Amino acid sequence: MFADNWKISLRQISRLIILDLFGLSSLVLPGILADMTGADGIFCLLLGMCGGLLMLGLIQGNLKFMQESYYEYMKENIGQFLADIFMVFYLMYFIVLAGYVVYQMDVLILSWLLPEGAYWMVELWVLLLAGYGTFRGIEGRARIYEILFWFLGIPLIIMLGFAATSVNTDYWTPIFYSDGKLYMENSFTVWSFLLPLAGILFLKPFAGKTEKLAVCGKRAVITVTLVNVVIYLILIGNFGQNTVQILKRPIITLMSMINLPGGFFPRQDVTMTAVWFFALFALLHTGVFQGTLILKELCHETKTNYSMVAVLVLIFFTGNSFMKNHFMENIFESYQRWIALPGMFGILLLVPIICHVRTYFKKRKGGRKRCENV
Repeated sequence: MFADNWKISLRQISRLIILDLFGLSSLVLPGILADMTGADGIFCLLLGMCGGLLMLGLIQGNLKFMQESYYEYMKENIGQFLADIFMVFYLMYFIVLAGYVVYQMDVLILSWLLPEGAYWMVELWVLLLAGYGTFRGIEGRARIYEILFWFLGIPLIIMLGFAATSVNTDYWTPIFYSDGKLYMENSFTVWSFLLPLAGILFLKPFAGKTEKLAVCGKRAVITVTLVNVVIYLILIGNFGQNTVQILKRPIITLMSMINLPGGFFPRQDVTMTAVWFFALFALLHTGVFQGTLILKELCHETKTNYSMVAVLVLIFFTGNSFMKNHFMENIFESYQRWIALPGMFGILLLVPIICHVRTYFKKRKGGRKRCENV
């Protein structure tokens, strides 16, 4: 059953978060950041990382007062009505995110692996796999990706090493030439791609050492940011700013152009595409898992899996809309920057403030303390 899960270790959580953050950000962000001059995009990556660390600080501030699930914590401190609204907000975010990831996986598979395939069949296939993994529970998923982590990471490091040998550092210049508005806009875009960190709030019932959940997130954010900085510099150094800007998925294009010594592996692009396939699938699985978990709590569902079916259907139609209407990509970026990012930041800030205020007045009246440090 969905809820029949054991505890997962902090190491497994760290690797899951790294895969969640890496796949989509490394695939999409270089093209977005390339509208800046030279290597200026790396400063947006670093500023976005600071935003992610700030978000993790707020997550930690909520986790230390949570005694049960995040939903129960919100209901206790802000009431049933607001808690339900906030949970619906999180539900919408994970469904929209998963739909966008399904779209990216469709394009990746149809472009590099199955050029004659039908997008709806690919979409249905990956969603059924994600649904099966969600049904089996989080522990099995954590164990699989703990094994895959190095099988994906080591080939990536090797290929980036070969790509670095052909970098032209002249393409990195000029530096600090972009205007401040562009820095700010792209930094917020980078920050918005770190929003899957919100899933940490829902992992407390499944984690062994809950007091270090935010630490796992910090390690993941720093690791992914440094890898993305390296990838961005290699892409700019190989293609130049203008080319990276027009390529849809520049990192995959780069992987297909690398010449390995001896020429014994002519189609390494297919193998390297698998790195992003599994990384994107990890994020898709997170969206399905978190969406199902949230909907189950909202509907008080315990023994059935209707919530999971509903989430899969919603993700299917969301991904379908991305595939049929490419302008939806711009809408998704605007949604992340102007709705999801401030919304999550506001929720993470509001709930503990209300918790502290209620604790203060309870203590003055001699009542029971509600926000206890656990």
